[in-house]
Amino acid sequence: MALPLAHKRVLVTRPKGQAEELVLSLKALGAESLVLPTIAILPPEDWRPVDEAIAALPRFDWVVFTSVNGVRYFTERMETLRVPMSTLAERRLAAIGPATASALARVCRPPDVLPEQFLSDALPDALRCVQGLRILLPRADIARKEMASELQRRGAEVVEVAVYRVQQEMGVGTIAVSNLPTPDLITLTSPSAARSLAKMLEEAGRANWLAQVPIICIGPITADAVRELGYQPARVATEHTIQGLVQAILEEVKCHADP
Repeated sequence: MALPLAHKRVLVTRPKGQAEELVLSLKALGAESLVLPTIAILPPEDWRPVDEAIAALPRFDWVVFTSVNGVRYFTERMETLRVPMSTLAERRLAAIGPATASALARVCRPPDVLPEQFLSDALPDALRCVQGLRILLPRADIARKEMASELQRRGAEVVEVAVYRVQQEMGVGTIAVSNLPTPDLITLTSPSAARSLAKMLEEAGRANWLAQVPIICIGPITADAVRELGYQPARVATEHTIQGLVQAILEEVKCHADP
């Protein structure tokens, strides 16, 4: 019996070192992954705001993590500064999504709050009453401001610190992109990946891919970025995780396979 994704080529745009889960899941279903890192995750150019936030941890009521990268860079910086992890564990913790929650549990403890929808926009409701509370958001330098603004509107004092930078992957040349075979599906897991992929494909003369190849997005915010670029996602994962993305791929392939 043929595997459900047999003979399918799937473009994987995750950063270097973060594509393995998706690649292995696709391989198990018979797909060939075309790995094209579109963004690079880098430490901040200036650690001082992060260091100041870590020093002030006891004065925060909540620390909210919105990505695995945020957990990694923040806790690694704590270790560099020799600040005990118990200082973070004593705060109330929130994570957006199971992968972020798992990363936090491995290095510190499980979060107190995980929204039912794995979206930053769902976090204010999940935290409930935040009037008068101090909330720390260790995030990417290009993180959306809507969540912080909503928390402030509800009366919280919010401190955002960029614990990592996101930029277009510079290690992938135009020739490498041009040599890739046309995929059957394109996967995108962040707005920055969508924008970087569009730029890469345009430079390589492959911009038509985004118009002709089904684009599968991990969530609605990524899908909105695709629409802003002038393209239409074929499908958006119902559960905003890597496994939810794989399920959306299966649904898309099945939809076109059924008579």
